[in-house]
Amino acid sequence: MTTYRINEEFNGIEITFESKPAEDVRSTLKENGFRWHKAKGLWYAKQNAQRLELAEILAAGKEAPKTKKAEKTNKFGVKVGDLFRTSWGYEQTNNDFFQVVELVGSMSVRVREVCPPVVNREAVSGMSEDITIRNTNEMLPATSSSVFIKDQEKGDLKRLKSFAADGVSNPQFNLTSFADAWKVEADEITVYESWYA
Repeated sequence: MTTYRINEEFNGIEITFESKPAEDVRSTLKENGFRWHKAKGLWYAKQNAQRLELAEILAAGKEAPKTKKAEKTNKFGVKVGDLFRTSWGYEQTNNDFFQVVELVGSMSVRVREVCPPVVNREAVSGMSEDITIRNTNEMLPATSSSVFIKDQEKGDLKRLKSFAADGVSNPQFNLTSFADAWKVEADEITVYESWYA
C-alpha cells in the first residue's frame, strides 16, 4: 500500500511505499524532484501541484505518468549531440566537424571529430566542391583519426566562449591558433572545400 502525507512544517509531501517501488516509479519520483530519506524510509519533496498530483496517483494504485526528461544544456544552450564546424587551410579549404559527447560544468564540453552524413556534393571547379551535410543531432561514430582531437574515444575537453553581445549566443571553442569551431544551428549546411594537386 502506498500512502502520502503533507508535511506542514516543511511545506512538503512525503510518500511511503509498502515495499521498494519499481525502477520506473523511482525514476518518475526523481524526475519530479523527490528524494529518498533513508532514515525515515520515505520519498519527500517540496509541495507543488504537480508533485501532489503524482502522490495522489501513486496512493490510488495507478500507474505513474511518464515524464519526459528535460534535456540538459549548459550556459550557452549547448547539449550532447550538438555539432560544431571549423573551416581552415592555407592553399586549400578544409572543413571538420565535432560533436559534443559530454557537458562538463556550465562552460565546457568534451568533443570528438565526426563525419556527418553527406546529402549532396556539387563540383564548383576541377579542384573544389560544395558539400551539403545533414545535422541529425544523433550521436555519430568518431572518425578513425583527427588532426585536432587527441582522445577520439573519450573526447577532448574544450572551453566554450561567445563573442556575441549577450555573451551566450554563437558559441565556439578554440582548436588551434589557426582554427576555431562554431556551433552548427541549421539542419543542413553547405560548405566549400578546395584542394590542390
